[in-house]
Amino acid sequence: MPVTEKSAKRIALSQPAKDWLWSESGGHCQNPDCRADLYGFAEQKHIGELAHIIPASMGGPRSAEEPELTGRERARPENVVVLCPTCHTVIDKVPEEYPADVLRGWKRRSQKARALAHGTPMFSSRLEARKFVEELLGANRAVFDLYGPLDDVFDDTRAEQWRRHVENTIIPNNQTLLRVLQVNRELLSRSEKATAQIFAVHAQELEERHLEGNWTPGSTRFPNAMESILEDKG
Repeated sequence: MPVTEKSAKRIALSQPAKDWLWSESGGHCQNPDCRADLYGFAEQKHIGELAHIIPASMGGPRSAEEPELTGRERARPENVVVLCPTCHTVIDKVPEEYPADVLRGWKRRSQKARALAHGTPMFSSRLEARKFVEELLGANRAVFDLYGPLDDVFDDTRAEQWRRHVENTIIPNNQTLLRVLQVNRELLSRSEKATAQIFAVHAQELEERHLEGNWTPGSTRFPNAMESILEDKG
């Protein structure tokens, strides 16, 4: 049943949600083509604005995209991007050019940039790096073995489990793997660097399929060489 005007009553963002969003943005506009410094224009004051992806109440820009969202869901930080005043005005003036998927893509890119800059471990040896990535690869492999697609097997329950675990486990693990491989690139051999690049394409296409609904055929498969990346034989 669609959410009514009354049930979609505007709910203010909590202070913890606001704090989370400012941290996520790093003080910059989350439009990747802008990235304006939101603290650099006015002394002791920021100019950033918290822009809803799906509007806080019915009738606003992009409200028709997900009318079933409750007011509480609209007030979650996942539904908000931090923008400069200009970008906020633009996305709401022409919402058809800035649908929800585009704005969520901006958030993901901003989150990735922040994660790459903060909190990604740098290792002093291949052995240390291998121990770290092996755990993530093992978790992804377990999900695939349990719920991964099978030829000629069509099971709605299995497919739903696969979708859920891809979003909650595999995609976050892939993002961590990519950050670790990038930061520790000097530990990789030439062939491993090539493998990491193929894996990056695979990971990006997997995100596009499961998070953006882009099911273009012919996507890049997981490179088998990733299973042994940073592993020294002997």
